[in-house]
Amino acid sequence: MRLTRLVFGLAIVAFPAFAQTPYSFRKTLDQVRQTNPVLRLQAMDVEATRSDEITAGLKSNPVVNNQTLLQLSSRHLPDGGGYLSARNRQFWLQLTKEFDLYGKRERKVRFAKGMTSLSENNLRETSRTVLRDAGLAWVDAWYASVRLDLLLQTQVNLDSLVLLNKVRLRNQVVTTTDLTRTELLAEQNSLQIRTARQNYANQLAQLKLQTGQTDSLQIDLSDPVLTPLSADSLLTFALNQRSDMQVARSGLEAADRNADLQQVLAKPRNEMGTIWNPQNAVPYLGIYLTFELPVFARNQGEIQKSRILQQQAQDLITFTQKRISTELRTALVTLHNHQNTIQKYQQILSQSDKVLASVRYAYLKGATTLVDYLEAQRFWFDTRQTYYDALYEYRKSFVEVLYTSGLISQW
Repeated sequence: MRLTRLVFGLAIVAFPAFAQTPYSFRKTLDQVRQTNPVLRLQAMDVEATRSDEITAGLKSNPVVNNQTLLQLSSRHLPDGGGYLSARNRQFWLQLTKEFDLYGKRERKVRFAKGMTSLSENNLRETSRTVLRDAGLAWVDAWYASVRLDLLLQTQVNLDSLVLLNKVRLRNQVVTTTDLTRTELLAEQNSLQIRTARQNYANQLAQLKLQTGQTDSLQIDLSDPVLTPLSADSLLTFALNQRSDMQVARSGLEAADRNADLQQVLAKPRNEMGTIWNPQNAVPYLGIYLTFELPVFARNQGEIQKSRILQQQAQDLITFTQKRISTELRTALVTLHNHQNTIQKYQQILSQSDKVLASVRYAYLKGATTLVDYLEAQRFWFDTRQTYYDALYEYRKSFVEVLYTSGLISQW
């Protein structure tokens, strides 16, 4: 009966793999770039920032001013003219426009483009973090899957042992206690399978959320994930291409452009135009000019703020360089340590297979006790569990190296 449930459970687990193409590590990251909801929302922020470039590039509108004066006293009306006659009317029509003599609009556009570049790099930095989270979610789902598979393999061994002991009990080779003990172990492992299956489903749900998928999702368990990496080239790449470094550089560029803009905004505003001014039927044509006197306000506060922002952006670049170097070196050392651990476990796994096979054969022949067989089974399970734990940490550290180097954005 247990074998029937086991086969049915394996079919449920394996069915999605035939229903769709499994998601490899790279495919998962590609899917995240396309459909992750967080990235899609922040991409709208970039488009909104680009609209500021349009605003900055707009020229000022011309201004029309009209004034009409009429003499209302009948005693002063001109001869032969009424209240609305041209001889009784003074008309003022003024057309003016602010002129950009200092390149304010050009600098506003440059600053807006700098802010757009900063927004784009902020999106890349968010993408780097989201890709790291998705990569770790993939590794978590992989670990949950291999953990479930290990428990299922153990269940096969325990179920076969239960059937064997039932036969041997009828033949009075083993005691009732031995049979009960193996049945309890099989039931305990069955409960662990149920928990592991639910955990696997939960991890897949988290991965679906990261990828923005609504359909069922299956990961590619055969994906090795890991590839050789060069420490020196990674550090050079990170210092030049990592998204937070690009954010810091674009922030400095935007701060420089803002400082340039604030200096120009301190220049006085000016407005020029023409005036058409018929007075009592006598036409006058004039020129209009305003010139702001920079006596009190010369944009002192914004200029001072722009200098502080420049220094802040420069300090951020220096700090980011140090942080990148420290984070990457730490991640590489951790990856190297986990790699050494994995290599040492290869031989232990092979030995545990041989020990279990040998003890199982001896138990079938009646040459050893149930305690020895269960101890060999426990050793076999613990060895693989510890190996998968180490491989899990190894893969997580690999994702961390991709993240700290910035290479995950191009993976």
